[in-house]
Amino acid sequence: MPGTSLYSSILGLSSQWHITDAALDSKARCLRLQITTRGGADFCCPVCGGAAKRVGSDKRRWQHDDLLSLCFMISAVIPVASCENCGTNRITAPWERSGSSFRSVE
Repeated sequence: MPGTSLYSSILGLSSQWHITDAALDSKARCLRLQITTRGGADFCCPVCGGAAKRVGSDKRRWQHDDLLSLCFMISAVIPVASCENCGTNRITAPWERSGSSFRSVE
C-alpha cells in the first residue's frame, strides 16, 4: 500500500510487518491502521530470543490519543509462537516497546 512508509517509520516496523490498510477519518480526527505480518516471516521467542515456531495468531487493538494531533488506532494480527524452552507466547509488536504511548483497548 503506497503512502504508509511514514506510519511504518513512526511505529518502527521491520520488514516482518505490513500495513494492509490506512484510513483517515477527518471528521473524527482519527487515523486507523490495519497491520499484519508478512507471509513466511520468522520470529524469535519473545521470552528467551531463541528459535520459535509460529503456531497461531491473536487479534488485538491499540490506541494512542495524540499522535500527530490525531487519535491513532491500530488493529493487528499478532503471531503466537511456541518455543521448546518457554512454551507458547504472543510475539511483542513493535509499538508495544517500552515507553510506547499506545495502550491496548481490548
